[in-house]
Amino acid sequence: MHACSVPEAAKRLGVSEQRVRAMIHSGRIRASRIGHRWLVESDLEGLPRAQAGRPLEAANAWALLALLSGDSPEWIHPSVRSRLRKRMGQLNWLESALAGSQPRARIHRWRVLPGDIDKLDGAFRLVRSGLSADYPHLDVVPDSRQVDAYVEESSLGEIERRFRPERRSSDPNLLLRVPSHDWILRRKGQAPAGVVAADLLRSDDPRVAGAARRLLRRLAHD
Repeated sequence: MHACSVPEAAKRLGVSEQRVRAMIHSGRIRASRIGHRWLVESDLEGLPRAQAGRPLEAANAWALLALLSGDSPEWIHPSVRSRLRKRMGQLNWLESALAGSQPRARIHRWRVLPGDIDKLDGAFRLVRSGLSADYPHLDVVPDSRQVDAYVEESSLGEIERRFRPERRSSDPNLLLRVPSHDWILRRKGQAPAGVVAADLLRSDDPRVAGAARRLLRRLAHD
């Protein structure tokens, strides 16, 4: 077996790169970490393309996160809602489904002046997630040097005008997520724990991704 990169593995399996990373994290694909990159070592020839599975649709991923948060996602059919509720306790499926789902948001990675970071919350309605959230059961330290948050599409232009971010920075400190569903924007201040965990599942830092998996397991058992 010739080791290959995540993009190569995705092309050979006919799935997204996010799906390949989800399969790595769930143990379905063997891989080793070299710096900030994964090197896939599994025999992909022996892994049928159908086994990779179909990514969870974004609307259903949001519905699953709403269920984990104790809400009722009225935007999906009751039969789908019931099926998702039954599968929530299947931890391997839960992690893989959320890590490899269709994108739930468009992400803008910008850089603003460090002194402007604290001004964002007061000026705009942000719902913090990822390492900008602070949950006692998430075993990672929040990063006060950056903002990771959900935001309305209409706020992006005003943020650009006021803070003049660098849009193509190699060291972004402002990660803005424009969600495909407004459920998350109805929250105040901080995203529910399930959303935070789902966002961190895709982290390239194995320590952070591991903490996210542990938080998901805790939520699934509650």
